[in-house]
Amino acid sequence: MDIYRDYFTREELVRTLAQAEFQPGMLGADKIFEVVPLGATTFGIEVTAKDGKKTLTAIARGAPRQQTKLDPDAVKTFVTQTFGDEGTVYADEVLNARGRGTVAVKALIEDRRARLVTKLRGVMDTTHELLRMNAILSPGTTEFGAQGTEQTILLGTDTTKTRQEIFNKITKPVETALDGISYKGIRVYCSDGFWAELIENKQIKDTYNNWQAAADLRNGLVKPFTFGDVEWVRYRGSSAIAVTASKAVVVPQGVDGFGFMGFAPNDTVESVGQGGLGEPYFLGAKELTDSQGTKGWEISIQSHPKVVVGRPAATFLVKLT
Repeated sequence: MDIYRDYFTREELVRTLAQAEFQPGMLGADKIFEVVPLGATTFGIEVTAKDGKKTLTAIARGAPRQQTKLDPDAVKTFVTQTFGDEGTVYADEVLNARGRGTVAVKALIEDRRARLVTKLRGVMDTTHELLRMNAILSPGTTEFGAQGTEQTILLGTDTTKTRQEIFNKITKPVETALDGISYKGIRVYCSDGFWAELIENKQIKDTYNNWQAAADLRNGLVKPFTFGDVEWVRYRGSSAIAVTASKAVVVPQGVDGFGFMGFAPNDTVESVGQGGLGEPYFLGAKELTDSQGTKGWEISIQSHPKVVVGRPAATFLVKLT
């Protein structure tokens, strides 16, 4: 048995990947985007026509009935992208730190491999979250339409009818954009600047004054709270992943066809030859050799995603004034 080589097979890498911690980010955890395994690099989304929205008018008894025709469906196509990263585990890393015996070497190799795979997966998870955030903040104008109009909410005065502002500037625009499609709720992901102003609104503070969550609001914690039939949450991202400064983004929850995240198969002979479907991660390893022999192993990760917002008019930015 080659104790070094045996720990870098595809089967061992996949097992290690499954044990690595998943870092989805808030948008990934909320499952806003439906994950779609693809069989090719092109992502096709069927757009079902809006049938059954008309109403009938009275006709004379015995007169011909009105005619209803099904509108044709359409398929919109998008091309996936490719992202990849890699790292190495060298023989000297094991040599300089190993203990005595086969068991000690085995444990050390597994540890080095697991740490590298976890780091690679974390980088890819963060990249996926960035793609989701970019899609929501700027879905662009596609076959599905354009992003909803940015709204300005007046919350800076004590006399503001806060719930009315929220209903007129958030709830109604979302429902108008969905045009009768059901949804489970509305979530507003807030930047730090937006959140800081929001929690100082008098009506919001008065509402939660006698509730345990008031302490959380004062301390600026991330726990979401509901006000005006809308759920508000501070988005904790990073310098690379964040809601637009001093703004928030509105996203309806539980909407069929709101967003999709397709994953294409890997760009290898093995993947194409097996006719497999795409996955969020593809891991591989190869020997690093020279004339003296194997110096170590390179571990790589690839992903071929495409994020599409299917109902861009239902998501939009808001700011406070």
